[in-house]
Amino acid sequence: MKQLLNLIIFLLPALLFGQSNKHLNVSKGIAIGMEAPREPLGKTLYDKPVPAIRELPQDLVILDFMNTACTSCLAALPHLQQLEQANSKALKIISISYEKKARVAAFSKSNTLFRANKLDYIVEDSVWAKYFPHQTVSHMVWVYKGKVVAITFSEFASQEMVDRVLKDGKIDLPIKDDFLPFDFDRPLLENRTGKYSFLTGYIEEAYSNYGQQVDSMNNTVREYMVNVEIIPAFLYCYGKIVNLPYIKDSRIVVERPDKTRFVFTKEQSKYREMWKRKNAVSYEATFDLGAEPKSKMKAMIADLELKLGVKTALEPRSVLCWVIKDDPEAKPVVESKDGQTIADFAFMLDLNGDIPPVINETSNKRMYHNRGGAGMADVKASLKSSGFLLVEEERQIPCFILK
Repeated sequence: MKQLLNLIIFLLPALLFGQSNKHLNVSKGIAIGMEAPREPLGKTLYDKPVPAIRELPQDLVILDFMNTACTSCLAALPHLQQLEQANSKALKIISISYEKKARVAAFSKSNTLFRANKLDYIVEDSVWAKYFPHQTVSHMVWVYKGKVVAITFSEFASQEMVDRVLKDGKIDLPIKDDFLPFDFDRPLLENRTGKYSFLTGYIEEAYSNYGQQVDSMNNTVREYMVNVEIIPAFLYCYGKIVNLPYIKDSRIVVERPDKTRFVFTKEQSKYREMWKRKNAVSYEATFDLGAEPKSKMKAMIADLELKLGVKTALEPRSVLCWVIKDDPEAKPVVESKDGQTIADFAFMLDLNGDIPPVINETSNKRMYHNRGGAGMADVKASLKSSGFLLVEEERQIPCFILK
């Protein structure tokens, strides 16, 4: 459960704001434009000392604050390794984690993806996270010739952006600041009383957030969403009405010609944080304090549909899924002494947005320990060795429909 909570916390969107990088002070840490600290970076998992940034031969150093509970951080390691290898004379990428060495070493033994990583992975950090404070990972700090030039999101670790820094010696990227001072208790539409609703776009200097504010004097409650993508805004409301599965991209059907307004694709928009700035919305609505929660959410769905000019629904659709079954030809296997049940494993695996929906059709409750990666072949082989099958089949499953 702790692993699940860490994953869910990571998956919560962290929005950015759009002022220039210059002179930004990120929560009293080292700011963009300042010199990086001159002390050694620390020791890696394998006890290799990593010197100070200025002592490294590469002009560009990227510090990637992460941990082993962050699945998207782990999934990015092969790309980051390739990026460093392609620019080995100019670029050094260093992962930094607060985790204890023993914990990371144990994780490395059971995770093939992490074990294959060749980037320096610093453990037991208690210093650098204070220089560059953050609340969510991955958190990337770009240092060019000893000076901090960007504090940003991991998606910007691309050849395009590396080339820009190496060419210009600076770069203007969206800033990742987990300590923005936005006051969510302040109505988006100021000087307004009574019942109303209000929709606007992306708000500067605020991160993504959902919440409510009670006004006991006027006996009302304000429900709000700030800097959220349109589909997650609807799913937030539907999730308060019914128990939703994890609605990943393969469970989303957009039947509109302007699909890019609602669904981010790397091929068309390249960087999600920039796409959010154009397409995220902020919304609030007030209700009687005693209004029934599900009724409020239904009213918000209808209001958002009207304001956005869309229609939404939760409907079963036929989707290609990964289905876990009992292997009828399996020989008796020794039950794992650690790990999780197949149901819990399927739930956690389904949280990987890069794979199809995962459906568990076995009632077996013995403990299972996954020894593969997240790829189809690895998961299939690991399940097979424990008496289970993994197949790709069509299933009618709940999907979010936007028209």
